Amino acid sequence: MTMTSKHRLPCPHCGHNLRIRKSQGLTPVYREAVVECRNEDCGFRGKARIEVCNTLTPSDSPNAQVDLPFTPRLLQQAIKQAQGAS
Repeated sequence: MTMTSKHRLPCPHCGHNLRIRKSQGLTPVYREAVVECRNEDCGFRGKARIEVCNTLTPSDSPNAQVDLPFTPRLLQQAIKQAQGAS
């Protein structure tokens, strides 16, 4: 089953969608990608950085090499739960 992303990244110049031409994973949470505008009249090409920066929901199978901080809201919830349990 193939899932198609509905998320689009607009060209900073003409607003058409960008296409990822290639990407390279540099760490488990960071990738760099070469992007190009789908508008042939624009011709923009650039480099994009994609980073997973926070945990919203903890993983049920965490990678020991990945240390992503919790969002402040999730951290506050965990503290409240710990205080309520004691």
